[in-house]
This record gives sequence, C-alpha cells and structure tokens, in this order.
Amino acid sequence: MGLFSKKSPAKSDVPSASPPSNPQTEPGSAGSIVDLLRDTVSRISRDHIPAADLDLHAHLLDSGYIDSLSATELLAEIERRYRVRIDEVQLVGRLCTLEALAREIEARSGGAAR
Repeated sequence: MGLFSKKSPAKSDVPSASPPSNPQTEPGSAGSIVDLLRDTVSRISRDHIPAADLDLHAHLLDSGYIDSLSATELLAEIERRYRVRIDEVQLVGRLCTLEALAREIEARSGGAAR
C-alpha cells in the first residue's frame, strides 16, 4: 500500500472536538456551587428531596423545597462556605431559585468560590 492508497478516515473515525467548557460544571465555578446548594437543600428540606430531583429553575419556597426555617439554614451555609451574605428577603425575590443563588454567589465571591 502506498502513501496515497490509505483510506482516509471516515467521519465517525475522526475524533470530535471537545465540547466547549461549561462554566456551570467546572470546579470552583457555579457548577460546584449548584452542587453544594442542591445537597444542602436536599439535606434541610422537610421531605429530604433527592438532590438530583431539585429543579434549578423552581422557586425554592413556592415549590416546597425549603420553608422559612430551612431558608435560614441555607443562607447560613452559604455565608459559612462562601463568605457571601444573602438576605432572606432576596430568596423571595430575585434569588428564589438554585440557579439564581449560584450565579449570585459566584458573582459576589469574585469567581473565587470553592
């Protein structure tokens, strides 16, 4: 077989480019924050909802994931872990979802969330 008689690789043989990195899942980013928030909400929720079942876009209080007592626990965990203070009233407003909380923590911690 000569150099030019080699079969060129089929499309399925060519490794695909790696997918673009997702800042939501990289360590030290909102992805790890979301994981922590999910785990915390799962642990403190009255019904102990599995973390994987928590909808990132659901209103934390309206969905029944947390109540006023567990909201205090969640905010204390956020402050202890990330040194970010979030007021309870914000959980009813613009920071009412796991996704919104994770983004806010990431923004306030200056990308240094661990």
